[in-house]
This record gives sequence, structure tokens and C-alpha cells, in this order.
Amino acid sequence: MLQPSVSNRLLAALLPEELQWILPLLEPVDLKQGQVLHWRALPITHVYFVEHGLISVLAHTDEEEVVEVWLIGQEGLAGMSVLLGAESSPHRRVVQVAGTALRMRAEDLRTAMDQRPAIRRLLLKYVQAVLVQTSQSGACAKRHTLQQRVARWLLSAEYRLGATEIPLTHAVLSRLIGVRRASITVCLGELEEAATIRQSRGSITIADQDKLESLACDCYRIIRMSYDSIGQR
Repeated sequence: MLQPSVSNRLLAALLPEELQWILPLLEPVDLKQGQVLHWRALPITHVYFVEHGLISVLAHTDEEEVVEVWLIGQEGLAGMSVLLGAESSPHRRVVQVAGTALRMRAEDLRTAMDQRPAIRRLLLKYVQAVLVQTSQSGACAKRHTLQQRVARWLLSAEYRLGATEIPLTHAVLSRLIGVRRASITVCLGELEEAATIRQSRGSITIADQDKLESLACDCYRIIRMSYDSIGQR
């Protein structure tokens, strides 16, 4: 039996028989920039295994302000609350970089976890990786410089997007990280002067990944290792 080709790393990590079982339950969909996949406090009807693109999970700090608590790309899925038995989430999930995903009904995913232990084990390993990411990112925001945090975010985006060009503006990045736009502009300018990135209108390209990693804090490596371990058997 030929293994179907999927770009989502969670699905690709499944054993062939598990992937064959779950594929009929998946529906290809387009992800449009700015699209809200899940509104806070409303029922989650579908989860999205991202094939290409970036999704931000946004926490409200008040009625108008939001900050990104984690980022989702082809390493994971949008709708993690379903894996833990929840019907809804206090967070909003918004497409930041357009792309594609494989959508699955939440009730079908719950059935898959109940009936297929291998699928449940893999998805719970993903939950563990997200917990590492969110806790490490919280510590990072308190202890590390803005340059280290921005370098970590850009590297994390590249890992999830599978591409060195990240189509985001300074304004969007400032909202996601939770700092003033002027501070982001200065920081990105310094990274560009150091020849680690290139900037163009509405886009940031990683020019030297090794050098950018040297400027980032250890949080990036800790988070990445947690995701890389998901597919290991």
C-alpha cells in the first residue's frame, strides 16, 4: 500500500494503517489571511491539520487587546482543546499567513482518539509539545531581550511554514509579540544590519538561519526539540 502524501507533520507521523483510517474523514480547505477559524467561547466544530500557512492562537488581555500565545503551522493542528475533551476555548484562532489545511469534524476526531490508541498517543504528544511552547514562551517574554524574542519568533515561523520568506508586516508582528510597532521596526532593522534577515514590503526573509539562531535564546531550541520528538517512536 502506497503511503499518501501529506504535508502536515502530525498526519505524516502516523503509521500507514492509521493514516489510511483517518484520511476519509479529512476535507481539504483553503485558509485565507485574516480568517477566524475558532472564536473564543464558541463551540469548536472542526479542527484543522495545517498543510501550509500560519495560524495564531490569540489570548485577550482586555476587550480590545490580544497577544499571541502560540503559533501553528504544518507541525500541528488548530483546535487542540478538542483533544482534551473541551467543547470551546477562551482563545481565538486566526490565519496570519494564507495556505491550506485538512479539516476534520471535532466529533470525528474524538471518535478517532477513542477507537485508535495510536492516534490518541500521537495527538497527546502534540499537546505536550504545545504546553512546552506556551510555558517556555511565557518565561522568554519575562527574561529575554526583544531581539532574542523576535529571532525566536521568526525561526519558529520558518519551522512551521516550511519557508524562509514570512509574509508579515511590522504592525502585525508587533501585535503578535505584544510590543510597540516602533520597537519591532528598530529590532528588525538591527537584524537586517547583522545580515540575518532581509526586508521587503509586507515580507521578512531569513537570510542566514544559523546566525539568526545564534542571536535567539535557548527557548527556540527547547521548543523545537519538543515538536521534533513527536514523530519519534
